[in-house]
Amino acid sequence: MTDPRLEPVLQASLSRIQVAMAEAVDKASSQVGLLATTSTSNAHRQLLMTAEFDLQRKTSALNQAFMVELRKRVNKDSRRKPATTAAYAETDWDALSLVDNAEVERNVVAERLAQSLGQECESEFKAVHDHLSPLLDDALAEHNPLRPQTVSGALLEALTEVSTDPEVSTLLAQQIGRHLAAGLKNSYEMTVTELRSQGVRPVDPVSASKFRTSTQGGRTTSPGSLSGTPPTQPGAFNDTAPGHSQHGGQHSGNTPLQAHQRAAKALSEMFGVSMPASAFNSPPSGSHAGMGGMPMGMGGMVGGGAIQAGGAQGAAGEFNALIRRLNSVPYLQGWGGVDAGSVASAADFAGTFPGVPIDGAAQGGFAGPMMAVNMIRAHRDELIRASGGAALDQMVIDIVAALFDQVLSDPKVSPQMARQIARLQLPVLRVALQDMGFFSSRKHPVRRFVNRIASLSATFDDHEQGVGQAYLARITALVDDVVEGDFDRMELYEAKLTELEAFIDEQNRQEGAENAAVAALLSGKEADLRVQQRYMQVLKKELASVEMPEFVRDFLTQIWSQVQVMASARDGSQSAMAQRVKKAGHDLALSVQPKGSPQLRKEFLMKLPQLMKDLNEGLAMIQWSEEAKQDFFSKLLPSHAESLKAQPQHDLTVRMLEAQLTKVEKINIPSREEAANDPLPASLDNIAEIPTLTVVTALSAAEIKQAGFMPEAALANEPLDIDLDAAGPSDPSLLDIDINLDAPPVPSAGAQLVHHINKGTAYQMLMQGEWKRVRLTWISEGRSFFIFTQGHQHKQTISLTSRTLAKMCDSGRFKAFEQSELIERATMRARRQLAALAGNKSAA
Repeated sequence: MTDPRLEPVLQASLSRIQVAMAEAVDKASSQVGLLATTSTSNAHRQLLMTAEFDLQRKTSALNQAFMVELRKRVNKDSRRKPATTAAYAETDWDALSLVDNAEVERNVVAERLAQSLGQECESEFKAVHDHLSPLLDDALAEHNPLRPQTVSGALLEALTEVSTDPEVSTLLAQQIGRHLAAGLKNSYEMTVTELRSQGVRPVDPVSASKFRTSTQGGRTTSPGSLSGTPPTQPGAFNDTAPGHSQHGGQHSGNTPLQAHQRAAKALSEMFGVSMPASAFNSPPSGSHAGMGGMPMGMGGMVGGGAIQAGGAQGAAGEFNALIRRLNSVPYLQGWGGVDAGSVASAADFAGTFPGVPIDGAAQGGFAGPMMAVNMIRAHRDELIRASGGAALDQMVIDIVAALFDQVLSDPKVSPQMARQIARLQLPVLRVALQDMGFFSSRKHPVRRFVNRIASLSATFDDHEQGVGQAYLARITALVDDVVEGDFDRMELYEAKLTELEAFIDEQNRQEGAENAAVAALLSGKEADLRVQQRYMQVLKKELASVEMPEFVRDFLTQIWSQVQVMASARDGSQSAMAQRVKKAGHDLALSVQPKGSPQLRKEFLMKLPQLMKDLNEGLAMIQWSEEAKQDFFSKLLPSHAESLKAQPQHDLTVRMLEAQLTKVEKINIPSREEAANDPLPASLDNIAEIPTLTVVTALSAAEIKQAGFMPEAALANEPLDIDLDAAGPSDPSLLDIDINLDAPPVPSAGAQLVHHINKGTAYQMLMQGEWKRVRLTWISEGRSFFIFTQGHQHKQTISLTSRTLAKMCDSGRFKAFEQSELIERATMRARRQLAALAGNKSAA
């Protein structure tokens, strides 16, 4: 699963690149014509004229094809998985396809264009790559989906829609590329700004170099790995194998003792516990022969001796056998059928499960009643003996036990899901002993698997029927596969996490079918927004040379264009209403022209009442705000008065103006299909400003009820005198303690949350003065609309725009149900618990 911040960033960047491309095409179109007039070669002039004709005729097709091809290439690159097992991990059938000479030539031209673009924005792309590579989990620049090669390749492929002549395509690529470089540079700069605003930090060049080096040959090394089982997800504690360089040579500066001490220090800092460094120097009693008290994940790497390696493998096999035996105890078998009322607290375990020891550590500092047995604490001595008894192993076992004290008592995890997580206790311990990255990396597959199960438990109130029951059954099956499989291998957790995400997607599609009509309605509104934007851009270009006050030009291009689109979509492009609003725009432009003669003044005064009526009716159609309407008319009336005093224009000027306005009036409104791949306007850049384009074009009362639509204006009526922090159970420890992990957390509240919400996740929404738990079930393609459901037996549909959601996030009316992920919450609470225990011991 990729970082949830990646997709919104890529989509926003693609929109900016599309805008830059459209501007570059417009500039190239006018420049090619000028070059044709000044060319001294007949052949070159003919080539330029052909290129100009083809480009002007197929500009729309070029922009659309470019966006389609760019999205396809970016999607392929963003889903690329770094090779961790073989040098050819990324090879697919495309690599075996044959190419003709034309495609080879096109690839050569694309590479040259990419080099030209790269030189113009080298530093900007480097900044983008440094910020984006942590989200991609790939440090190679040639895998970055936003690299200039991707843009140039998409452009060359799109130019095949303009002309089949390779000379024309090459010429147009050169001309467009000259203007595209500046836009691409600006796009990169804005992408870096967006990434920084979301808390993404650039990758450390030294770390990136180590990453590239460590992945050579298709494998990584880690001091926390079992012999022969390299972890696939290195964490902050991982390093080169102690005592060995990456090339197999001895490395005197990185001994096993130093590696253990570093790991112990990191764990001590994270959990506030301490362990004497001298514990490494002598093996504890009961340790396995030949291991010297080294942690079990390290035994096969000490000195390279066959006896020691065999001892480590033997210890690993014995430990795994112990885990399988403990996971088959009788009281674990009945967890799946225990109801919420039978959940025992920590204090009840001694009586409920004879022989399961509960010490003082297990009884204090819980977030709530325990929902399952802490198997690690119950069988601590056996686990320590089986692990070899090394000091670092004891430390890890105690820390993981403290973590599951908190995991199994977390109030935001349902009892049924908690019991499934409880079955993973010993497999998780096995992983933590072999891979310290579990504690430090948010991307660790085991950590993500457990966290995902917990987050899903928060989305359902009832796991005994319906969708909640289906989720519980699926998770139970996945946990069965882990417990009964090779639970010490990361590949198993990656596979089960992938299966879980696929199941979630399928369930979301099934639930989305229940709101198919609402989704279709909102998708249509999003399509209308793209149409509005394209039509607005065309009008802006055509009206640029028409003499009129600037506020009238802005009104006609930005506001009245929406009225025309609305009338055409609602009543048809040839309807009386559509023709009337087009004529109203024509008459408005003429109404502010000089009218010095009596005849012109008389005609104006006769037409003015109808013009004002049409304007008011059209603005009501798009629900333009009264404040904006009053501001416009306060400027229009003085302009009308001034036009009555001005000297009349020359007849030729009047005829030219009429011809220009008639040409504008004949511009066809683009279809939804023509504008399907256009970028959407960035409505979230400044949510305090009124947007130029309105996303919701006059939803009817029936449509509002059907969609459960919450308009942006409704937020003004929502009271803010209630406690915005009372959104469910709070956890003060989240505010008191910070832990240092390898990536910043996904925001749980605030303005940035709108960029990170995911389908199938639970959130808290303030509605009618009360906090409601809602579940996100649908997001429109352009992320302009969102559909949430509330309740299970009697579902309520809630839909809103991205701007409304952004305003709710910014004002604290919308929050994540989980303030942080389960393991992170457990880590912070366990730290407090362990600190309290240490204080009690010192006081004693």
